Amino acid sequence: MEKSYTKRLNAFEKSLETLSGAKNEDKNNLFVLSGTIMIFNLTFDLAWKLIKEILKEDYGISDFPSGSPKETLKKAKSVNLINDDIWLEMLDDRNELTHDYDYDSALEKYNKIISDYIPLLQNFRENIPKK
Repeated sequence: MEKSYTKRLNAFEKSLETLSGAKNEDKNNLFVLSGTIMIFNLTFDLAWKLIKEILKEDYGISDFPSGSPKETLKKAKSVNLINDDIWLEMLDDRNELTHDYDYDSALEKYNKIISDYIPLLQNFRENIPKK
């Protein structure tokens, strides 16, 4: 578990650092917009999978569907690993961005990524249980 956890944590940290750089870029540049969305999707996926590993290892919780971020997030909230329903909103936005690309919607989600989701992910990173 330790090697897998460390690898996933490192990948999450690097992805979050890259995503955080989007704050300083021009959102009207289509390449920046689409790249930010792509990195957001990756960062979110790494985050929920990291949460799942923490739930299993630190909380002994394993009774949730293996491929279900929603159930993982609900379990994490129930043990106060995360404390905000915005995680479920973030999941919904990530799913929408993954399956249905619309420029206006993408721009709206980009603004949420910058203003809401990056700080939430950074806060999660700062509060990850130390191994």
